[in-house]
Amino acid sequence: MRALVYHGPGTKAWEEVPKPEIIADTDAIVRVDAVTICGTDLHILKGDVPAVTDGRILGHEAVGTVEAGGSRRPVPRRGRLDPRAQDRRDPGRIRPRAVR
Repeated sequence: MRALVYHGPGTKAWEEVPKPEIIADTDAIVRVDAVTICGTDLHILKGDVPAVTDGRILGHEAVGTVEAGGSRRPVPRRGRLDPRAQDRRDPGRIRPRAVR
C-alpha cells in the first residue's frame, strides 16, 4: 500500500509500505477511502515537532471501510468507518459530522 512518509523538515514522499496486520484482539484494519493531512501534520512537515522522526506516516484524518477486526474490536461488522459519528439508520456505516 502507499503512504505519505515524513523524512525531515520539508521532506515527504509517497512510498510503498507494508500492509497492516491484526496484532491485538482490539485492532481493526480499515481500507482508507479518503484521507487528508491536518494542522498537526503541517507543523510536523515544517519541523516544529522534534519528537516526530524520519519514517513517520502522515495523514490520520480518514474515512474508510472496515476490512477486518480482532476478536474484541467494538465494530460489529464490516462497513464504513469514520471515528467521529455513527449513522443510526445503518450501524455498520459511520458518517462524518459537520464541523463548525
